[in-house]
Formats: sequence, structure tokens, C-alpha cells
Amino acid sequence: MKRDALAATPVRRSTTKDEGFSMAQANLPLHIASKYALEYSRFVAKNPKMAEPKVHCPCCGSSFKEWRPVFGRGRKAECHICHSFERHRHIWITLANDPDFFAKGTSLLHFAPEPFFKTVFGENPAIDYYDCDLAKERATHQVDITAIPFENGKFDRIICSHVLEHVPDDQKGMRELRRVLKPGGIAYIMVPSEVREGTYEDPAINTPELRLKHYGQETHVRIYSRNDFVERLGVAGFQVQTQFPKVRWGEEMYRDFTLGDNIYICR
Repeated sequence: MKRDALAATPVRRSTTKDEGFSMAQANLPLHIASKYALEYSRFVAKNPKMAEPKVHCPCCGSSFKEWRPVFGRGRKAECHICHSFERHRHIWITLANDPDFFAKGTSLLHFAPEPFFKTVFGENPAIDYYDCDLAKERATHQVDITAIPFENGKFDRIICSHVLEHVPDDQKGMRELRRVLKPGGIAYIMVPSEVREGTYEDPAINTPELRLKHYGQETHVRIYSRNDFVERLGVAGFQVQTQFPKVRWGEEMYRDFTLGDNIYICR
């Protein structure tokens, strides 16, 4: 796909790499798409060897020889231009295939907003956007996910990515997400999860040092079992579909976009 083909176009469903690539850019506001196109042009001018299109970012439309190393994680997976990771690219192409996500008047609750998404959703006039975080400096609304200060059934869509593994009372947070979701709405939820016998959590693991040792990150309070996570969402009142990136999008898109993390699509 040509780098200048970043204009806004209607959303369409697709599972092929080339069509999916343009599809995933479909709802970038034109001024944002132009900004990323300019940043990409400047980047490849300074790094001509990186212009070989082996990996592709569906978020900003850039292509590279390889991804940027993720700081402190020992893997190459970060986009040089919009700084998306595997999970961001997976959620973006999923949202671009949601025919109602960008419909005029869609109300969106977004926890722990990533800068790219906060810009794209916040500057889209069709979306009634509420970005939230427990830390007030990170979002417009300071919100505890276990006590969401909005009325029942307010939101058409919810995005909650890599939040619940930080929340001690995660099931209360799930019930709150269910409460504020409209009938017929969809919550896109992502957490780190593993194929394991049960969720690993222990209240005695209560210091940053212990959490790093046992859970892999200082602020995590558990490692989810995939099956157990689905069960917890079901208890909270959701109907859950687990979307595996390789299964949903195919081997080629999974490889070339470097997609990651399952999405738990909750209705």
C-alpha cells in the first residue's frame, strides 16, 4: 500500500493484509493521518535502510524493515512513528471492523488511554469520548474503575486494555463496566493472560518487589488464567467472545502487523 493513501474512507470489513491495512487507517482524521505521513517521510529520509516494508503498522500506516525495541522488554515490537505495541495494533484493526464504532454520536468510555488512541478518538467529532484513568494527570476524567461515576447504560462502547490486572477487586471493576454499558453495547477488554490451571494471585504478594518477582510487573496483582478470566467476566454479567489475533486475522496479518494479546469482546 502506498504511504500517501491515508485519507479517511468508510469502514469496510476485510481479512486480507493489503485491504486490512487501508481499512485500519480508515477513521484517522485527515489532519492526524497527514501528520503521521509526514513523520514517516522524515523518518525514512533519515533511516533509508528502514524503508524496506517487512512489517506494517495499521494504526499510522507506516512500514519498516523492523520494529523498534520495546524499552526494557527485550523484544522488537514498537512502531517508530505512533509507538503502538502488539495489543494496540490488534485493537485498532478490530475497532476499524466494528461498523458502529465510528458512527455519529457513539459514546466511548476509555480506560488508561494510550496517546495515539486518545488523540484519534478525542479529535473525532463523531465520538462522545470519555478518557479515564486513576491518575488524574493521564486523562481528562479521574476515575476508579471499581466506582465509575457515570449512570447506568451510558456508553455504546468501552475500551479497557491492561487495566484489570492492576485492580485488587477486579470483579467489582467488571461489574461496573457492565453497569455503564448500554444494552447492545460492546466492551473491548484486554489483559495479560496465560493458559494455566487457575489465576495466580495471593494477597501476601503485596510489595513492588514481590509483585515483580511473581507477576512480572511491580503494579500487577495477579496473572490471569484465560478460562478463569472469561468466567469472571461472565459472572459480572457479560457474554464473552475471545478473539485470538492469529485466528481472527490470519497468519499473514498476524505476522506482518505483529499483533498480540487476545481481545475479550463483551456484550
